[in-house]
Amino acid sequence: MFFKKALLAAVGLILACGMGATAFAQEPQPQSQTAPSHEGISDKERIERREQRRQRLMQRLERRDDRGLMREGYRDRLSELNLTDDQRKQRQAIIERRLAGTKQQREELMRLREKRSAGTFTETDETRVQALRQEIKTAMQGVGEEMESVLTAEQKAKLEQLKAERKQRRELRLKERQERRRSTPTIL
Repeated sequence: MFFKKALLAAVGLILACGMGATAFAQEPQPQSQTAPSHEGISDKERIERREQRRQRLMQRLERRDDRGLMREGYRDRLSELNLTDDQRKQRQAIIERRLAGTKQQREELMRLREKRSAGTFTETDETRVQALRQEIKTAMQGVGEEMESVLTAEQKAKLEQLKAERKQRRELRLKERQERRRSTPTIL
């Protein structure tokens, strides 16, 4: 009889331990995969990594036959013009020359952006950002005219037609947006 009770107690104890272990194993465990922190990485290393990522992106864009360097709308318009290989090369040279001319400004903008994210951005930095953006905009103004000089008369006519169509679509979208705003009741 004692042996029977001891055996039942041992079996009960084993079952209880087994069920407790199973329940513990099924509880949700805290996630050990957290986002990597920037602790242990110096600012210089972080900036170098960011610069390497930016360079890889630029290389990828260059490999895509210069399509990533231009705005999509302009690229779409140019694709309808059926450019020759020579025209494409000239266009690429224009883009590269213009980008090379603004490289210092873009690099300084990148440094100022990093300064902003680090929290050390000042009012004079904001003024400098505006000036750099204006310099880049001014330098890039002539790209369209310079690219159009590469086109034949038929291609220029087609480009003007495409620009007019795009302007009409833009004006139509603006008008539709304004009508939606007028018809939508404002909540005070």
